[in-house]
Amino acid sequence: MNIEEKKIAPKRFFYVMAMFVVSVCSVFALSYGRKMLLDQALCLVTLFAAYWMVLILSLVHQRKIGKFTYKDTTYQHLFVISFISWVLIIGTSYLPDYFGPILLIAFLYVSVCESSLSLAMCIFLDVLLCFITGKNSYVLYCYCILSIFGTLFAYYIKEQKHEKRLENYVLIGLVQFLIPCIFYDFTYGKLELSAMIQFGIAAVIHALIIYFGFGILSNWDHKEESIAYETFSDFDFSLAQDLKRFSPGEYYHATKVSKLARDCAAEIGADELLCACGGLYYHIGIMEGEPIVDNGVSISQNRCLPEPVVRIISEYGGIMQKPSTPESAIVQMVDSLVTKVEALGDTMESSWNQEMLIYQTLNEFSNEGMYDESGLTMNQFLKIRDCLIIKENLL
Repeated sequence: MNIEEKKIAPKRFFYVMAMFVVSVCSVFALSYGRKMLLDQALCLVTLFAAYWMVLILSLVHQRKIGKFTYKDTTYQHLFVISFISWVLIIGTSYLPDYFGPILLIAFLYVSVCESSLSLAMCIFLDVLLCFITGKNSYVLYCYCILSIFGTLFAYYIKEQKHEKRLENYVLIGLVQFLIPCIFYDFTYGKLELSAMIQFGIAAVIHALIIYFGFGILSNWDHKEESIAYETFSDFDFSLAQDLKRFSPGEYYHATKVSKLARDCAAEIGADELLCACGGLYYHIGIMEGEPIVDNGVSISQNRCLPEPVVRIISEYGGIMQKPSTPESAIVQMVDSLVTKVEALGDTMESSWNQEMLIYQTLNEFSNEGMYDESGLTMNQFLKIRDCLIIKENLL
């Protein structure tokens, strides 16, 4: 089943709009006190609007094809990076030519984005900065080249899993030193010793910041996935509480399925947090009524649940598609059993009755081929079944 996103999720919309607002405010702050003709201002507004329309489309596309560190990102980290970048630009805009923190900004964007998108955003910032502040063409060329070098360096280091080879950072420092020196010479016709010393100090500062900071930023972004799963699987998370307000009974059922599914996942080495999350929101479509599967997918996408969780919800009960992963199979097993036990009520108080029900239900599903597409082995199936039998009380 192809899970298509039909509209942008509110969280993603919020952070995209927040980036836009920060960018607009930053452009005004950068323009403050600098004379700009009306036609120049109108051209700038047109350029800015066109850039943002294309950027939003690119962000959506790049996320869907997995070019972000975490595919189901809400763009929160990108918003933070964008905010820091604008602070750096505004804070250094009154420094002499060639001292802009362009290389740092390239590393900032690559920590969360794919390299081509990072490069596009960096070069646009270069153009804006030079246009608004009236920098000459040599400064623009310098900044664009620094953006290209910075993006390539950042991507290389990121792909090397941030292995801190000293020669990499020496090379970064040399690039940050040599490129401004070259364009300074083009601009003024000579290279003064004082300028070289200043560029050397700036290069050392850039290399040290990247050495100590880039890995932290990238690791912070890599943690977004685990943080997301832990947040969503928390019974006090807002979506879980929405289910509780809708129906305390459904909420109790969901928490039961979540706990048991997590235990079963641990038994066979499957993804525990994914099972906990999938179990908790397996019935979430019931809040909107029929069709439960479609509504469940819609709700989960709107709340930015990870795609593997959305897929489990889309395979609810094997109605539209049989479980396609071991985690989806686990959630389906547990949910089916808990549902049956709850329906039978007091007659299931005996552990013997529950054991018979587990054997009968799971064997029927297995014989019907419910788990044929899940990748679940017979050994794993038996371990899950035994785990549920050991738990005894499914009520």
